[in-house]
Amino acid sequence: MDDEQIMHAMDLDDAYRVDRVLARGAGGVTEIVALGESGPFVRKRIPSRLARRGVRGTLAECDCARLPRVIATYEMPDEFVVVCDFVPGENLEQLLSARGRLAEKDAARLVAQLCEAAAALHAHGIIHRDISPTNVIVAADGAHLIDLGIARFRAEGATHDTTQLGTPGFAAPEQHGFAQTDARTDVYSLGRVLGYLLTGVRPEMPDAAEYEHALANEKIVSPRMRAVVERASAFEPSARYQSAAELARALGAEMVDAVAPAAERDGAPQAASVAKAAPTAGSGLPVRRNWVKVLFAVMAAACFVVAMALVVATMLGRGEGDADVSTADEPAKNQAQLQPEDDAGDAGDVDDADGPGGSVAPVADENPLEIVESGWSANSSGYVNYAFALRNNGDVQVDYPGVTITGRDEEGGVLFSQEQYVSGIPAGGTRYFGFQAGNGTAPAAVEFTPISPPDYAVSSEEDTTAGFTVSGAREVSDGLGGIKFVGEVTTDREGGAGDYGSQVALTVVLRDESGAIVYGSTGYASRPSVGQTTSFEILTLGAPDDYASFEVFAQQW
Repeated sequence: MDDEQIMHAMDLDDAYRVDRVLARGAGGVTEIVALGESGPFVRKRIPSRLARRGVRGTLAECDCARLPRVIATYEMPDEFVVVCDFVPGENLEQLLSARGRLAEKDAARLVAQLCEAAAALHAHGIIHRDISPTNVIVAADGAHLIDLGIARFRAEGATHDTTQLGTPGFAAPEQHGFAQTDARTDVYSLGRVLGYLLTGVRPEMPDAAEYEHALANEKIVSPRMRAVVERASAFEPSARYQSAAELARALGAEMVDAVAPAAERDGAPQAASVAKAAPTAGSGLPVRRNWVKVLFAVMAAACFVVAMALVVATMLGRGEGDADVSTADEPAKNQAQLQPEDDAGDAGDVDDADGPGGSVAPVADENPLEIVESGWSANSSGYVNYAFALRNNGDVQVDYPGVTITGRDEEGGVLFSQEQYVSGIPAGGTRYFGFQAGNGTAPAAVEFTPISPPDYAVSSEEDTTAGFTVSGAREVSDGLGGIKFVGEVTTDREGGAGDYGSQVALTVVLRDESGAIVYGSTGYASRPSVGQTTSFEILTLGAPDDYASFEVFAQQW
C-alpha cells in the first residue's frame, strides 16, 4: 500500500463509530459499528496474514439472506477489514442455555435454514469449516450463518488442509488432517449442530458420552431424527449426505434453489424487519438497506472526515448483542403507548445496591441530562438486560446523548463499563432505551451515569426530533418457546435538521408489580412516512416471566 491508499483507508476506518467490541483474539477483532445514521454493522478486523480476500469478495456475490451481506472491504497497513450487515439475535448456544433442547420440528427447521446458507456458499466453491452454535444467529426470520473467519475455497487435488481449524465437537474429522475439506465437511457440522439442538448436549469432551447417550434415547430423539444426525455426521465423508440440499430434504425441507431469491431478502414485509436488541440483545429480521443509500453513506462519511467535528456530531451509538431467551407463555398483563418526547413522570428512582433494580447516577451541575429511572436483571448466562429513562433538564435540545453503564461486584469493583447513546432529546423531554450489557459475570449492582454532552451536541431550542405513536402492542410467542412484543408504529412528525435516520427504534420496558423496571430490549423497524404506519416486533431475551406490565417507546434512529 502506498501513502495515499493508507490515508484513504484510515479516513474510511475513522468514519465508523465503534459501539461495542464483540470479540478479540488471534483471528482479529469483531466490532459493532455505525456510519453516521447508518447501521449497526459488524466490522471484522482480520490480520493481513490470515485474510482470505477472495472468500470475502465471493461472499458479496452470494444472493442468500441467511449469510452476512458484505457492505465494504478495505485494507489497513496490517489488517484486512470487512464490514457486513448486522444480524441482531441470539446464537444457538445462548438459545439452548436459556431454553434447553428444542422440539424436533424447531431443530429441523433451523438446520434446514442453515443448509440453505451452506448450499449458497458451496455453489460458489466456499467451505465454511466452522458451522457451530456460536456462529449461528437466530432472528425472527430464522437462522443466519455468520463468521467466515476460517472459510476457504475448495482446493482441487489437495489431500488435506494445510491448517487444522474448527470448533471441537463440530469440526469434521478431515479438519484434523485426515483428508481435504469439501462441502461434506459442512454437512458433518450441520449434523452435529442438529444433534446438539435435539439433545441439549455439546458433542465434545467431556460431554461426548452424555451426548451419545442422549442421542440414543428414544424419549429424547426419535429414531428417524437420530438416523439423520448419524448419517450427516458419519466419520467417512462418502457415508454422509453428499450436499446440504440432500440433508435439507432429509429433514423435510425441499430446496428447489440453493440460494434464497431476492424477494426473501428485500421483499415487501419490511414492516416486520424489527430485531431484538441483543444479541445481545435483540432479534428479528436483519435490516437490509437499499445499496444506493449505503454507498451514499460511505461516500458521505469519507467527506465528513475532512471536517472531523461534523463526523463526530453525526455519529449515533447503538448497542446490539446477544442474550438469552427465557420462556413466558402468559399473555401480556398490560400495555401502554408513549411517544418518546413524553415525560417520564414521577416514576421514582430505584436503588440497586441489593441486586437487580435501578440506580440514579450523580450528574454534574452543568450536565442537563439526568437518569430519572432505571432497572436491570441478569440472565442465566450472567449478562444484564437493562432499561433507563434519560431526561433533558436543559433549555435546548441535546443531540445523541449518552449514558455510561457500569457493572460492579459485591466489593464495588468494576466488572464492565459500556456507553450507550440514544437519539436527540428536546428540552424537557425523556428517552427510554433498553439493551444488554456485561461480560458473562452477573454484577451485584449496575450504575447508569449520564455523559456530559459536548458543545457540538447541544443544538437549539427547537425540537428537531421525529414523533411517533405506538399502537396495538401485545405479547405473542416467538415460536421457539420464548416471547416477543409486536404492534404498529405511526410517524406523526418528521424530524428537522440533523435527522438522517431511516429507522425507528422501539424499546419494550418490563416492570414488576411495584412499577420498578426489571428488563429492557430494543428492536428496529423501517420508518414510515408521516401519517403512515408499519408493524414491528421485539424479541425479549432472558426476560423475567413474572413481570406485571410493559410499555413500548419509539424514537428516531
